[in-house]
Amino acid sequence: MRKVLSKIILFLLLAILTACNDWLNISPKTDMKAEDLFSTEAGFRDALVGIYALMCRDMSYGKDLSYGFVDILAQYYSSPRKNTSSGYPHNYKYVAEYNYTESGEEGRILAIWKNHYTAIANINQALSFIDENISVFSTSEVHDVYKGEFLALRAMLHFDILRLFASSPVMDNGKGLNTLAIPYIDSYTNIAQTQLSVQEVLQKIEKDLLDAQVLMKGKEDFKINDSSLPMYNRQQRMNYYAATALLARVYLYGNQKEKALQRTKEIIGEPQGEKPTTYVLASKPATTTEPMFPTELIFTLDVQQLKDLSENYFSESSPATILNMTEQERKSIFNMSELDQEFRAIWLTKLSDGVSSVLNKYKDMKYIPIFKISELYLIAAECAGGVDGMAYLNELRNHRGLKSITDPEKLNEFIYQEYRREFIGEGQLFFYYKRKGFDRIGAMDNIAIENSNAVYNLPIPTTEVDFGNIKK
Repeated sequence: MRKVLSKIILFLLLAILTACNDWLNISPKTDMKAEDLFSTEAGFRDALVGIYALMCRDMSYGKDLSYGFVDILAQYYSSPRKNTSSGYPHNYKYVAEYNYTESGEEGRILAIWKNHYTAIANINQALSFIDENISVFSTSEVHDVYKGEFLALRAMLHFDILRLFASSPVMDNGKGLNTLAIPYIDSYTNIAQTQLSVQEVLQKIEKDLLDAQVLMKGKEDFKINDSSLPMYNRQQRMNYYAATALLARVYLYGNQKEKALQRTKEIIGEPQGEKPTTYVLASKPATTTEPMFPTELIFTLDVQQLKDLSENYFSESSPATILNMTEQERKSIFNMSELDQEFRAIWLTKLSDGVSSVLNKYKDMKYIPIFKISELYLIAAECAGGVDGMAYLNELRNHRGLKSITDPEKLNEFIYQEYRREFIGEGQLFFYYKRKGFDRIGAMDNIAIENSNAVYNLPIPTTEVDFGNIKK
């Protein structure tokens, strides 16, 4: 059964590889057995590249978990709630209404679930061979980096499925940690795994990340000699600092603020203090040719077709799918009195009507940011609180062209404002709302959340409930 399942998953993986981006310059053999694939270092490399290929798909971070589905859930855009110019409903009407049982949305949700767990299955398959085949690696450092990367990616994929399909700790009357969540698949198997609680899943995520840190620590600048290989640029991959940033995000989600703050300091240091890493906040506004503040990027996903994919959603020629906001909504997110100084103003551009705007962040771009140090400043501000928290927030604000705040009583309000601006198009605001338990969301804070479980928790696909040990 293991060999049969191996061939099925390998076939899916390799089919994706052959249809994916140009940088995945691989010529796979679809009849290759797992034992053969993992008999060389290059086989592990190809498997790892395949994981990234799955993550770049439109039902994953290539669209739905960045500027698409999850940002529509956050109500950044008003267009999905309106009829199109042709009079027909917008393609994302049911997403904006949180109608998860509509057939099209059931299919979308199932695709997200299946894609993530397919990636996890491929990770687990690689991990089942990586130690027993340690001799195939050119050095022990290469083995450690690959294994650490697999573990950290497994943690990340599970964490986002958790955030989508299970309660946050603040939900269920503050008892969200004890509610049933998802299975955590940490072995290569075709046997349905037990559904764990939110707390148990977070603990498994933490373990994978701590193990990954041990393996990758001190190898932040590690490169394979052949620069033609996809692995050679560690700054664009799930590296040590990306695992550290993810730990901070995970600890904050689980309300372990001291641990979250400790992880942020490992990368950004004390407020206004000496920086322990080479990541630094931007000192000038974003431009159309360089919109992403590259000195802040810890981990990005290389999505070669991003320009073509995103144009379908931010173009006037696509009325059924366009994602736009009104001028009033834009001014609400990017404070009207600060628009002239705002470093991120270029992220939105006006349409020909002069009163609505679309995201300009990904025009002519080929990557999506997954972790940035700006998030770490916001995590540190929230976790430290008081004067130190305000210092962290002001450091970020000053590097966005904004004035310092002086009233620590308004710290959380200003942190919220920065989340709305900083992560537009990146799929993080919805999870902020969910973590904090907001009952009103959206660009104008005018979308009421009457049933938090019905809105914040996607339904686990029926096929999974019928097949495995999943309870509704």
